[in-house]
Formats: sequence, structure tokens, C-alpha cells
Amino acid sequence: MTVSLMEAPELNTWLERVFLPGSIVDARTRAEFDAGHIPFAVHVDWEEWNDRPPRGVKLELWEPGYWGALKNPWNGNFSERLSQLGLRNDKPIVVYADGLKSKGREGRIAWMLLYLGASRVYILNGGWSAWLQAGGDTERIETCRFDGNFQIVPDSRRRVDMKKLINSCGSSEKFHAIDTRTADEFVGKSYEYQARTGHLPGALRVGYEELFDGDQRFVDSSKFFEIFPPHVANSQSAFTYCEVGVRASTYALLVEVYTGRVLPVYDASIMEWGIYRDLPILKLA
Repeated sequence: MTVSLMEAPELNTWLERVFLPGSIVDARTRAEFDAGHIPFAVHVDWEEWNDRPPRGVKLELWEPGYWGALKNPWNGNFSERLSQLGLRNDKPIVVYADGLKSKGREGRIAWMLLYLGASRVYILNGGWSAWLQAGGDTERIETCRFDGNFQIVPDSRRRVDMKKLINSCGSSEKFHAIDTRTADEFVGKSYEYQARTGHLPGALRVGYEELFDGDQRFVDSSKFFEIFPPHVANSQSAFTYCEVGVRASTYALLVEVYTGRVLPVYDASIMEWGIYRDLPILKLA
């Protein structure tokens, strides 16, 4: 189960073949997809695969996109849903959105597919804009060439939950948190719909926006290692988080692309952590 970057010309060679080697997933919004997408792409919204928040939280958090914890894949009928999209475990999957402005949508879907058991996932470097700049064809209809068969085989290396983080506080295994949000979010200048603002104790901020060279393409490996925290390379218990696990997923997968290391994601992130008043949060604002 691995992840790599793919360039637009390489994807174009896929489409020139008689038999498409794998599937293409558009992780942008539905409106963007309907306005035009890469041929044979299927649309997948990250918001449609998440659990519901616990009772008693603000009503806003029940809206799609406000709660990031992935739903139990068996309760959510994930195997059938992914198979209906034409996806398979044994075929490569290319995921794209539109760089920085998509705020990590492609990373979240790519992470989810890998966690659920996809054998090979590519992220299109530069996304939709890179595809257009390369002169790639577009279409507005939704088609796929595969009969899907996606069997759920969770990869536990890729995910960490609140219970495991809490248990680590009393053990020798200390987790090192990487916060991928903005500087304002990190210090607590955040959003009113959150139960509490700030960051996890001991967290180091590496902003999602630092992963991009301009608005579209990811930074190259040399630039990436300039922002790669040295202690992460040595820690076996580092993980990423953000607000709802979207930007954090993108960071974790770029770590894997450039280092080969699988970095787990706390997909429920600060939105879940903040609703439990007995869990510590540091606020600097």
C-alpha cells in the first residue's frame, strides 16, 4: 500500500491506452466536477464518508464538513459504495483536486483509500490546473471503465484515534503532534463553531500552505526537507492533525512520498479533541 505523485503528462498516457490501467478520482466539490473534469474520473466528496458527532455538540457540527472522523467502514457500507464507483484494491487509483485552494481534499481521499486497503494511490501533482495547463482533455459526463471490487482491509498504521492518544499520556510511548493548520488557528484565533480553540500540548506547527510551491504544485523533496521537523524523522509515534483531518492527511502522505514513512493521521482532529473539557488544549491568543 503506497502513495506517489503523478505528473499530468503521465496521466495523459493512461487515457491514451485501450485499457485504462486504473481509476481516476476527482476530489473537488461536486459543482467543480460538474463544470468539467478529467475524462473517466468519478467524483468522491470527502464529507460523505464521515461519522456523526456525539450528541450535545453545536448543531453546526452536524453539517457535512464540520466533523472529520471517518465512519466505521462496515457500518458505512464502504465496500459496496467504493465498488459502485468502479474502484478496486488491486488497481492503481489517481486522485486529484486543485492544489492549495482545495485545502487538502485530494489528500484526504487518497489517505482514506489507502487506509481502507487500496494497494497503490497516486496524487496528481498540480491537480486540475496542471491538467489544463498540460492541454489535457476534459468532459462533463461521469463514466468509468471498471467493474469495481473494493474489499475493506484497514491499514492501522495510517490512523490514530483519541483513545490511543489519551492512553499514551500515561505510558512511555509519547506521541509527537504535528499541527498542519494556519498560525492563527494554532494560537487560538480560530472559529466560533469550535468547542475550544488552540492546539494540542507539545504540538509543532507545519502549515499546510508550506507544502505548495505557489498555488498548485507540491514543493520538491529538497524544499520539503527544509520544513520537515527533525524530531519527526526519529520519532516512531508522530502523527498529524488539523481541524477535521483534511490538511493533515495531505501532509502525512507527502511525508510518505518523500521519506517512505507512513505517518498516521488523527482524522477527528481538534474538532473532536476540543469538545472534551478534561483534555488539555493550549491557547496563546
